Amino acid sequence: MEPLTRGSSLAEASCVCLGSGRFLRAVLVPAVEAAGLKSIVFQTRGNSFLSMMYGPRRSKGSYEVDTVEFDGRTLTTSHPIIAAGTLGTAEGQKAWAALPAQLPHLRVIGVGVTEAGLAPGTAAMKDLCQFLYACFKADIQGPLSIINTDNVPGNGPKIRSFVTEPTQLSKVTALPETSKEMEDFLSFLDNKVVFHSTMVDRITSQRVGDGDVPRAEPLPTKALVIEDLGNVLPAALEEAPGVVIRRTAGEIEIDHSLKLRVANAIHTAMVYCMALSRMPDTSACIGHPLIMPYIQALYEQDIVRMTSMGIPLAEVQSVYDDWVRRLQHPQFGLGCLFVSQNASQKLGLRLLPTIRASIDAVGLPGPAFAFAVAAMLRFLTPCGPQPRLAPNVFMGSMDPKPQAQPTEDNPKRAKRSNGTEIVYVGDLTADFEAGTYSFRDGEGTVPRLLQAAQAAAGAVGLADEGKAGRIAVLHSAVSKVLSLQAGLDSVAATPFVSLVAAYYVKMVDGAPCMEVLRPIVEEAISMKNIPVSAREDMGTELMRPLRPGEIARVVRDEMERVQVVDLHTHLFPPSHGDLMLWGIDDLLTYHYLIAEYFQTAPRAMAPASFFARPKAFQADMIWAALFVQRSPLSEACKGVLTTLEKLGLRQELRARDLSGIRRWFAEQDPDAYCEKVFSLAGVKYCVMTNIPFDPTEAKHWRPAKKAYTRRFRSALRVDPLLKGDWETVSACLTAANYPQTLEGARQYLRDWAETMQPEYLMASTPHDFQYAGKEGDGGSCQSSKDGKKGGQEGIGQGCGVTMIDKSPKGAELLEKVLIPVAEELSLPIAMKLGAHRAVNPSLGTAGDGLVAADVGDLRRLCTAHPQVKFLATFLARVSQHEAAVLANKFPNLHLYGCWWYCNNPSIIREITAMRLEILGTAFTAQHSDARVLDQLIYKWSHSRRVIGEVLAGEYVSLAQTGWKLTREEVRRDVERLLGGAYEEFMQK
Repeated sequence: MEPLTRGSSLAEASCVCLGSGRFLRAVLVPAVEAAGLKSIVFQTRGNSFLSMMYGPRRSKGSYEVDTVEFDGRTLTTSHPIIAAGTLGTAEGQKAWAALPAQLPHLRVIGVGVTEAGLAPGTAAMKDLCQFLYACFKADIQGPLSIINTDNVPGNGPKIRSFVTEPTQLSKVTALPETSKEMEDFLSFLDNKVVFHSTMVDRITSQRVGDGDVPRAEPLPTKALVIEDLGNVLPAALEEAPGVVIRRTAGEIEIDHSLKLRVANAIHTAMVYCMALSRMPDTSACIGHPLIMPYIQALYEQDIVRMTSMGIPLAEVQSVYDDWVRRLQHPQFGLGCLFVSQNASQKLGLRLLPTIRASIDAVGLPGPAFAFAVAAMLRFLTPCGPQPRLAPNVFMGSMDPKPQAQPTEDNPKRAKRSNGTEIVYVGDLTADFEAGTYSFRDGEGTVPRLLQAAQAAAGAVGLADEGKAGRIAVLHSAVSKVLSLQAGLDSVAATPFVSLVAAYYVKMVDGAPCMEVLRPIVEEAISMKNIPVSAREDMGTELMRPLRPGEIARVVRDEMERVQVVDLHTHLFPPSHGDLMLWGIDDLLTYHYLIAEYFQTAPRAMAPASFFARPKAFQADMIWAALFVQRSPLSEACKGVLTTLEKLGLRQELRARDLSGIRRWFAEQDPDAYCEKVFSLAGVKYCVMTNIPFDPTEAKHWRPAKKAYTRRFRSALRVDPLLKGDWETVSACLTAANYPQTLEGARQYLRDWAETMQPEYLMASTPHDFQYAGKEGDGGSCQSSKDGKKGGQEGIGQGCGVTMIDKSPKGAELLEKVLIPVAEELSLPIAMKLGAHRAVNPSLGTAGDGLVAADVGDLRRLCTAHPQVKFLATFLARVSQHEAAVLANKFPNLHLYGCWWYCNNPSIIREITAMRLEILGTAFTAQHSDARVLDQLIYKWSHSRRVIGEVLAGEYVSLAQTGWKLTREEVRRDVERLLGGAYEEFMQK
């Protein structure tokens, strides 16, 4: 063995790793590297890692890890190591045994083997024992820390017991059990070697096209938890990113329980039904109408019972929220079949503890957990011919492919797999087109039992007279399989076993998993029976003071986790038909991009000619001009790219295949797609812009209000009032049989508010808007609630219920119509100030510009009407400072978002920093202003990143004063900035 780089020496290494798996290279080696330790990595079998390190990349002396951020960016880091080796050759085994004598500074031994390797007598345990014996012979003084990268509970003591198993010790050392040297070796293991229990957590896969390079999610806060009761680990390791040290006995058991019973249990429960439903990877859960509610039901019905272990509910909830967020990483799904390996073992480790807890608590786990076990058994049931592929390898069959029928709304069928057989791990394969897969499960006990039951049930037959016997055979098989798991062989478990068997029988008799799951999910949604006691104090992890080096990562995590309130959009639900803009053509013909296109469009393409063409033609022109002929550098262009990437269209994007992108969108169902977008964007709900003065919108509210989901809330927009457009207002009053009076206008708004149930009243002020205050326009009005009756005062005489013979100004309509209704109905008024409409009328909505609005108008409103709440956002950058100071002075004013031309990263950064410095967290940092549904994805992805960077910087400056910050406090602040402060203001 020789060093990878010239001038290096093996003696520099302080860490040796047994195993070269992706997880070890993505977590342990970077952690010890951050602590200043240098590593040697040994592959347990084969030589692929060795070939990579000593091949063309040798001059680098390092390997790469790809980290895929939530916004789609891939960050590649290089991790230097001293040397690499393999135990797959006799020469490598000799080098392994000789290595300790060359390592005077050895402190850490990493063990990166699978669950199967952590057992008595395995090759991995023999190799570890051999290495430790060589350390003993080399008189290494230690202490030596054994750090494992698998999640078997109590793995430290277990590894020690495997290493010190007498038969193995005798074989490895060739020493008699009673010899003095054996006694000294055991003393060395007791006094110089610490077998740490660990917990690890980072989702990893491999770089596309290069299986030797790990591809990982962003580093979790608790990527590597190490129990160190004796305080023997290198001190610098505690400061490494993602590393948490537990120095109190029992703490790591809680970490393990949370990991196995929350995160791992959910992963296990979802992958079998997804694989059987021909979903290749876990990212298919994003926005799925059944999978995500199923996960929620698993948590609410059973997983939450972890509080019986004394774990605070808030801590359980935090782990669940974090895991669900990570599961929905749009660019990072793991293969469902890959995760499905070792099913019986995972049933015992990940699902059984919660099943037993639920049986003890209420006698029966929820239906979702019974379905999870049934789907696992269905996956383990051999189907069809069983060729002898390899020892204990069986063939399974997926559910039939859904038969999507073309309709007018969905002329395309669902996308098909390419039909090729894939290798999903080792010698195991799958064909998603044919619906077949091979699998292995331990020694094959469970598959053989289920196979025999299938044969016996088949002999009984499917006819009515044999149906009861068939069910009995299958029920008996399920009972026998589950009785192999401790705790499921008891009388108390009988109801649960029966429920599992009932679901299993449906599945093996031909019912697709998703059809069995559907009524379970529907019942869970309707019942919402959450067996949770009152909220407890925040858990220890949420309340732990953050180290300065953790702050940026924690802020980023919380920014990605939070479900935002998008308090101003121009979106519509699918029920509103053509008003709902979505898909690639609407994305490309967004008014930002139209304006950008006409900056350089040929003279021959006049705006009138452009707008006369079909939308697809317009989109083609913009795609060619802004994405093909030029680099898409503008924020609007980059937003399209971010959106497509997060939707999984990376291949089409790289090929610049607009036709392929269109085909993908044509296959989407609007309702399902809408939910998918909200899920990807992390938006709890959005507030629409609803204009009763526009007939194309009004028809969706009257005579019958269209239904829409909880994702949408209404806002009543009244621009004609602030514009002083009495012609439009009076026409609407006349059409709806209201008198053309100010009181008629007030009643019109009252009635529309009753119909819409809006969050607030809103308007965008015209560029020449002026408000002088009460004294400047004749005083305010105390209105009558009956729009059809009243006195005969004129406009200048108070309420104004006589017919109007002149056009009132916008300020007068604001003062005498909008303000009284807002006060009467306790509705805030949202104002958008600084737009200059039709700067270039030929461009339509793309021709709007901005002006520096008079912030004094808002000051006078807040002063004149302290009982009315105002939400405000300004379009011009120059207005932002004065507006922030104003919000600092008026409790009835709430600033929100970076509107329109301010919704660019550079300006978002500046405005957010200024507002934090003046207002703290008493503002709403962003709203999307999205007009196209898909824009939610990029607008929130980009904004989260920028706002998070600004917030992290402010926290770092806090930490420099000695202020201690916790994750719970970060979470609280993030939730306020992205919706919580708005909801608090609305409740004032």
